[in-house]
Amino acid sequence: MSDSETARLSNRQVAEVFAAIGDLMLILGENRFKIIAYQNAARTIEELNRDIHTIHAAGELRSIPGIGQAIAEKIDDLLTTGHIPLYDKLTEQVPAGVVEMMRVPDVGPKTAKRLWEELDITSVEGLKAAAQAERIRGLKGFGAKSEEKILKGIELLARRADDRTPIGTARPLAEGIIADLLAALPAGTIQKIELAGSLRRWRETIGDVDILAVSEQPVAVMEAFRSLPQVVDILGAGDRKSSVTLPNGMQVDIRVVEARHWGAALAYFTGSQAHNVAVRELAQKQGWSLNEYSLTSDGKETEFFKSPDSPGTHEAKNSVSDRYFETEEELYAFLGLEWVAPEMRENSGEIQAARQHSLPRLIEVGDIVGELHSHTVFSDGKGTIAEMAAAAQAKGYGYWNVSDHSIGLGVTQGVDAAKLAEQRAEIDRLNAGYAAAGDDFRLLLGTEAEVLADGTLGLPDEVLATLDVVVASIHIGLRQDRETITERCLKAVRNPHVDILGHPTGRLIGRREPSDIDLERVLQACAETGTIVEINANPARLDLSGAYARRAVELGCTLVINCDAHSTEQIDLLPYGIHTARRGWVTAADVLNTRPLAEMLGMLKDAKSDR
Repeated sequence: MSDSETARLSNRQVAEVFAAIGDLMLILGENRFKIIAYQNAARTIEELNRDIHTIHAAGELRSIPGIGQAIAEKIDDLLTTGHIPLYDKLTEQVPAGVVEMMRVPDVGPKTAKRLWEELDITSVEGLKAAAQAERIRGLKGFGAKSEEKILKGIELLARRADDRTPIGTARPLAEGIIADLLAALPAGTIQKIELAGSLRRWRETIGDVDILAVSEQPVAVMEAFRSLPQVVDILGAGDRKSSVTLPNGMQVDIRVVEARHWGAALAYFTGSQAHNVAVRELAQKQGWSLNEYSLTSDGKETEFFKSPDSPGTHEAKNSVSDRYFETEEELYAFLGLEWVAPEMRENSGEIQAARQHSLPRLIEVGDIVGELHSHTVFSDGKGTIAEMAAAAQAKGYGYWNVSDHSIGLGVTQGVDAAKLAEQRAEIDRLNAGYAAAGDDFRLLLGTEAEVLADGTLGLPDEVLATLDVVVASIHIGLRQDRETITERCLKAVRNPHVDILGHPTGRLIGRREPSDIDLERVLQACAETGTIVEINANPARLDLSGAYARRAVELGCTLVINCDAHSTEQIDLLPYGIHTARRGWVTAADVLNTRPLAEMLGMLKDAKSDR
């Protein structure tokens, strides 16, 4: 069966198959290195910045970081036949529901296997029934408390619509936890506190929340944490670590470490697993074992220390000891590496770049000097033009593009030529006032033009030609087939009046899957035409993703980071877009709205003149 004859799997679906192989192997007690290989392959495939079918067709599966010959062959099998013999064999040995049981907190692979083999429990529903019937306590090592924990875990799982929480939900909750914890304790009780895990890496979805702190009074910190009003259940209570759940079912873990352990602990608990494995392997080559507290010598009667003449190498001394690091920078430097920004720690080339001291200087919030995609009461926004402008000025921006939805969207009122004339008059009046006051801030008039089903735009070209900045976006018809929606988008990208392609995939994280658009072709067209590609900072979108932002830059695209603000409050969403860009290794030079007004408009004019 050819690639085109079998069902076309998305990157996520392919990743799910490899994740399932890892889970099945865990249950069956297979070699842990093989398990890690499949788990890493699943994460890598899920975060690819290209369609895996395109990579497969080009014969470039082995070019994917971490994908060896064996896994490449299995990807080929899956994409060409729809099956992987190993996966089929494993699923014949283990009922699907047993893997599902591992999603229940505190039910690991060994527990799931015992429940299946000894009690014939093969589903979460069966597990719940067995716990309620007090059947589980009959197993060796289990008791009434075990059943109670399992039932609580099942209840928690049911409250979670998914294992992962969108970052727009998780981050405010986590930051609120930290703020309330600091407020609940006397000043100075906590010397350092930081989000860790996937939240510190700014992944778009979050599993559990990890918080790391330094305090000389860990017990007081633990007690205050477990007493916070957000806590609905206490899963674990220790002197230095506690785990709780919040009303939305999200689990939050906190650990308190000594100041001397901070550097190693923060690096360890930030992850990702693949990045940590790579750093540990590098440490091992230098004679060290890296854990969450320190570097420990490899057990020989030597201690290694960094040679000043050769960074990353170590000379021998007598005696064995641990090395502690109060900062991550010290740990990375000791191993001969540049400090790696948390957003980059996905084992996607950052270790090699850090060894060569060639990591890019990533974009920061302060690099943004204007916004080119926003909405007002003229369409579905909540602020007037003057109110949005005032909020932009308060941020220190030099310009702000009013880009209300065009007519043609259907689900909201939109601007037509007459309303655009009204906006132009108001913008001219406001700009005249800024100039008279000696303020360099300027408002621009644009639109977010709807890309209609046939690729034409919601406003005619003669109207678009009068505007300062035109954003073209797809909101409706997102379920069109791949070829249709791709050609539709390409037609908009090639329109001589379009400046920016807005939120290219149309996804809503956790609510709506991205369209089946061929982003590789679209990004190539944007690079050819000079059309700017948006990273939409709204945490419900984060579109482009970090992975595709990196690919866009590789192809020669210029990016823009916009909040797509529909209210003055949403201007504060910018960090989500910035950190998404940082996950894609994006620098300030890659982003249009890091330029002052005249330079930015000049770049747009030059791009359109070349089409």
